[in-house]
Amino acid sequence: MTMTKEELLLPGYRFKCLTDVTPEDLRKMGAKGVGLDIDNTVAPDGTFRYAEGVREWVKTISASGFPIVIISNGSIFRVKPVSKYLGGLPFVHLSGKPSARGLIKAARMMNIDISSLAMLGDQLFSDIKAANRCGAIPVRIDPLPAKSLYPHYYKWKSKRERPYLEIFESRQGYGT
Repeated sequence: MTMTKEELLLPGYRFKCLTDVTPEDLRKMGAKGVGLDIDNTVAPDGTFRYAEGVREWVKTISASGFPIVIISNGSIFRVKPVSKYLGGLPFVHLSGKPSARGLIKAARMMNIDISSLAMLGDQLFSDIKAANRCGAIPVRIDPLPAKSLYPHYYKWKSKRERPYLEIFESRQGYGT
């Protein structure tokens, strides 16, 4: 079944911040593994200033039996230090989102079916679209409020995402 443009950009779930997602939420979604975006999800775009509590969140999710793989469009120079900070998480860099190939590779690394991969990320046009393209679980994390290195781009992107988030909100709202 082919998804419409609207359907490709709609998350299945939405959370205000990464640390709001609990192991119970992941179980309700049917997840068996987590794909984790970096920029504006774990740390403000292009920085190494991490969201408060993110290391503890990774430990909690991992200890609850969910493998985590970082899936980022960033280069090895961006992704490897983040992986190290988060305890040596495996990663897929230069993932090509909104292509699904990075998500498929991550699911294989975790030895789970792609339909059991919860992709947690801030961008509808990359993270959510990639998840929907391959049948993963699309989870939108609201972007971190810290200043981005690219404020004009994110202002423009936010304006483009607004209609899709309004559709989502009218149907569901935050959480599981």
